[in-house]
Amino acid sequence: MDFFDGEAGGRDEPAAGAGGGCSRVTAVLLGVAVALAVAVAALFDLVRDLVP
Repeated sequence: MDFFDGEAGGRDEPAAGAGGGCSRVTAVLLGVAVALAVAVAALFDLVRDLVP
């Protein structure tokens, strides 16, 4: 996976070559972090609704 590929418009430099890439582990960790943030936000929303 390459989130910063120059050909796909991921970088500002027109002469940018292929990027360094992003491992699947990094992609999974980012996904878990986003899911955790959403879960925490939902939990706080639930607690806010329970407290009068």
